[in-house]
Amino acid sequence: NMPIPVAALVPPIRTFMTRTSMTHAPDRLPLTLKLAYASGQLVELVVASMLNTFLLYYVTSVCGLPAGLAGIALGAGLAVDAIMGPLIGSMSDAWNSRFGRRVPFMVIAIVPLLIVFNLLFSLPSGWSQGALLVWLLTLSIALRITLSIFCLPYQALGAELSDDYAERSSIAAWRWGIGILGTVAVIMLGYGVYFDGPDGISKRPGYLWLSLTLSVLILAGGIAAIHSGLSIRRIATVTGTLTLALHRRLIAEMTEVFRHRTFQILFVTSLLFNIAQGINQSMALHLGIYFWRLAPDQMQALGIAAVGGLALAAPMTGWFGGRVEKRTLVIIGLMGMSAVHIAPVLLQLGHLLPEPGAALNVILAAGAFAGGLMFALAVIGFISIIPDAVDEHELHFGVRREGMYFAGWEFASKSATGAGLLISGAVLQLIDFRVDSAATAVATIPVQSQTWLGLAGGPLAGALALFAAALMFHYRLDNNAHGLIVARLLVKRNPAAVNAQ
Repeated sequence: NMPIPVAALVPPIRTFMTRTSMTHAPDRLPLTLKLAYASGQLVELVVASMLNTFLLYYVTSVCGLPAGLAGIALGAGLAVDAIMGPLIGSMSDAWNSRFGRRVPFMVIAIVPLLIVFNLLFSLPSGWSQGALLVWLLTLSIALRITLSIFCLPYQALGAELSDDYAERSSIAAWRWGIGILGTVAVIMLGYGVYFDGPDGISKRPGYLWLSLTLSVLILAGGIAAIHSGLSIRRIATVTGTLTLALHRRLIAEMTEVFRHRTFQILFVTSLLFNIAQGINQSMALHLGIYFWRLAPDQMQALGIAAVGGLALAAPMTGWFGGRVEKRTLVIIGLMGMSAVHIAPVLLQLGHLLPEPGAALNVILAAGAFAGGLMFALAVIGFISIIPDAVDEHELHFGVRREGMYFAGWEFASKSATGAGLLISGAVLQLIDFRVDSAATAVATIPVQSQTWLGLAGGPLAGALALFAAALMFHYRLDNNAHGLIVARLLVKRNPAAVNAQ
């Protein structure tokens, strides 16, 4: 008469559901389906890599908009999008069509996204600063919203592919591994093709040609992800409705998710993490040119090294999948990021690094590689954790909120990245950054200003990542706990299956 552990009910329940052809997300997925779904990450990572790597420099140094105004325009786009994200997530969760919940949003977003993306990197010359600011602000908002209309349903779709703890880590690893090809394309095509030569990243026409070329990758990835969504549309669990008025439903759902302690931890952690990364990435080119005094080909080498670290994270996560808890993976990534951001700058300010040259380049390349690896481990960990948190939410509240949870992640990411852009723009304004060619700009910045630039882009970002790691220690949902949650959900959804066993 000993009670049977709830987790022991999982295999027979799943067997029963399979035999009776009941809809259920499979534990193991065909590789072709994983690859098709993972290809959708090209949409987000190509756009994000282009924006994070080149946009601030393009707008300020190439187009001549003051750094403070550029930070406001780009940050405002992220802020507006962060507000729109929960609405998109809520509508996606409760949508009902013969094409599924997620695919309709992805379809309507992909073409407008491509148009705005290319307009952003073909800003007109000869306009006044006021006109250029308004146009940049408009494009920034439009790009961020269309990107969210595609990416939020796409991310939520990943949570529907499988309810297995380890398989979700595998899905996240494949998604990152395929998506990183977009970052590789941005770095290689940018520095190696369109910005090659004496003018380097100051070539204005090169930005449009680069964005047009990258649009091919974005479109291919989007089509593949849409196809994967169509193939699994019958197994999605729909628990929400669109019965309430828009504003009432949105307020109620946001209140509900913020009542969940696991969501609170993930949300604040991702805020700190993304502010840190937003500061570091948006200032990377300025740090390379004005603090480290690197030439364009040396910066290309750092970009390639960082991409190597980003790419290595996918197979590493696959190896870690059955050996390390997801929380541990995130903490390792955050603490590693902190060290990589802080140490090189402090060593340089303490005159403990070599003078500019081959030796310093090797040290910086190693740091870029480690930084890319640590960042990717943290992101993959987050991606695989969120579906588990959604399962726990359903158990507590009786409704699934994949779209709202990923909207929370995106809200934290984009509002924090916007804060990073605003901080970066303010720093550049305070150090009296001037629009000059890379060859002469270093001479226009005092040593004290270079010091503050390094501290803002390095130790400040690193301290925020360290705080995020400390908060993640409060996350409690591990493999065993998630197994019990899934078992209870299966019992709750299909009590007849348990009785039949």
